Amino acid sequence: MAEEKLLSRNDVPAALKWDLKLLYQSDEEMKADFDATKKVVDQFTKLQGKLAVDAKNLLVALILGKQIDEELEKEFVYAFLRRDSDTTDATATELYGMISSQLSTISAQMAFMEPEVVDIDDGVIDQFLTVEPKLAEFKFMLTKIRNEKAHVLSKLEEQLLSRASKSLNAPDEIYNTLNDADLTFGMIHDEDGNEVQLTHGNRSQFTESQNREVRKEAVLAYEKPYHDLRNTFAQTLNSYMGMHNMQADVRHYASAREASLSGNQIDEQVYDTLISSVNSHLDLAHRWYALKKKVLGVDKFYKYDINVPIAGNDLLKTTFEDGKKLTREALSVLGPKYMEGLNQEFDNRWIDAAENKGKRSGGYQISVYQANPFILLNWTDKLYSTYVLAHESGHAMHSYFSQRAQPSEYFEAPIFLAEVASTFNENILTDYLLEKYQDDRQIKIFILEQYINGFIGTIYRQSQFAEFEHNAYQTQAKVGTLTADYLDNMSSDLVDKYYGPSVTPTGTKTQSWAYVPHFYMNYYVYQYATSMAASTALSAQVWNHEDGALERYYDFLSAGGSDYPIETLKRAGVDATDSQYLERAFKVFEQRLDEIEALLA
Repeated sequence: MAEEKLLSRNDVPAALKWDLKLLYQSDEEMKADFDATKKVVDQFTKLQGKLAVDAKNLLVALILGKQIDEELEKEFVYAFLRRDSDTTDATATELYGMISSQLSTISAQMAFMEPEVVDIDDGVIDQFLTVEPKLAEFKFMLTKIRNEKAHVLSKLEEQLLSRASKSLNAPDEIYNTLNDADLTFGMIHDEDGNEVQLTHGNRSQFTESQNREVRKEAVLAYEKPYHDLRNTFAQTLNSYMGMHNMQADVRHYASAREASLSGNQIDEQVYDTLISSVNSHLDLAHRWYALKKKVLGVDKFYKYDINVPIAGNDLLKTTFEDGKKLTREALSVLGPKYMEGLNQEFDNRWIDAAENKGKRSGGYQISVYQANPFILLNWTDKLYSTYVLAHESGHAMHSYFSQRAQPSEYFEAPIFLAEVASTFNENILTDYLLEKYQDDRQIKIFILEQYINGFIGTIYRQSQFAEFEHNAYQTQAKVGTLTADYLDNMSSDLVDKYYGPSVTPTGTKTQSWAYVPHFYMNYYVYQYATSMAASTALSAQVWNHEDGALERYYDFLSAGGSDYPIETLKRAGVDATDSQYLERAFKVFEQRLDEIEALLA
């Protein structure tokens, strides 16, 4: 599926594209539904100023709000997926722009609800819950809103912020358009000397090449446009972080980080404990790079040498069909209930697999309560793509099970939990592959290196990004401007610290921060690291068939967002407020390092 020249969207086989008819038959049908939803919004707005009158009014408002959210989710996701399928498609871009703009208006119309809810006296809320049993479904939702009382503004202020949301989110939209639609990396040479187009999707096949000149050319070519546009990328990031710092200040938070974490009652100490624990185990990552340098037999181990597989390229080359087969086999340990959901995902075109011109880079999963999850991939026929498939399928099955267990207001798990389900699947896939190929030394080395790269990429690299992100937010709040020079130098210092003395810097500094789309997701990246550490414990329990482990994991998947994430994770068997879960993960990582060192001895 990795082509030298990118296919147009129309040339991609239907089997490799998601079926958006699972949402709507046409753009016109979606627009008609959207018009109907706006009429429900009009009904909702008639309740303004009346939520505290009696329990019935509050219940009606909550039910209408729930209906509106379900319908808007379906309509928005359809337009979002249309746009991401091909960001050069003017019709899709216009459709997405239309609904995004009108969502800002709708958000402003509905913004009166939270201020009115927080203004209701506690005794009155308790009375409402007593006299109207149907309010019980919304009790946790009401509790969450009221816990944020100190940060909810007046009705007028909330409406103003809602109306401004599209403009405030512009840096994110500009970044994604620049990165996915406009950025080009030029032509490079493959191992046969042929000129090929470098893209987001195919770069790994060149950066992992056994030919040092091929991977060097690919890495430097990928870095170049980020460096050329470094001031633009600095400005988009500065604007985005400035917007969140402003909103945190307006809402009376001490910082943007506190604002981001407080809604789910995650103590900032969880963030700081992660960074501290990872920094105290940097020697393990440094040990890996030193080992790799030794095995490759190079005098200097450059950044463009990091991704070349020690065991050789593509020992487990996998097509999309191969990847689905491996994922099915690995995850069968989760039993028939899980496999039923996974088979629906694989057999009903919930996945958009092939890379095409204008398609959004990377991979993600997004769910629709009234329909099903959807997954975006950019398949490359490398084992890495199978890991991405397993990862995103973890998200999809998390949504699948919570959708069947929770009302819509609780079905979406907070990110702190969502990344547990995804990295859980990566760990299970590693255990399965190591068992499957236990008698093949070279393939075991290949799989162990895949695991090590995944662990470093998820725990070490995301913690590096988390340090960068928090420092950038703090500097933006203090100084007011993030310059390209400042961001380059800060990122370079962190890269040197996390990679260690065996890795020699090369190329430009900008790409190490400018290519990260998750910096436009407001304190997202640290949750990859905490989740990987938590899932290491949970997946080991399930893989080893420990008593009650599978049942606890199903309960975790089904919980969605029905409780605060720290509490949901505790019931699954992991306490994220204690650093021991991180220590256990590093112990497993060290054991994997010992294993690959023994194989390479």
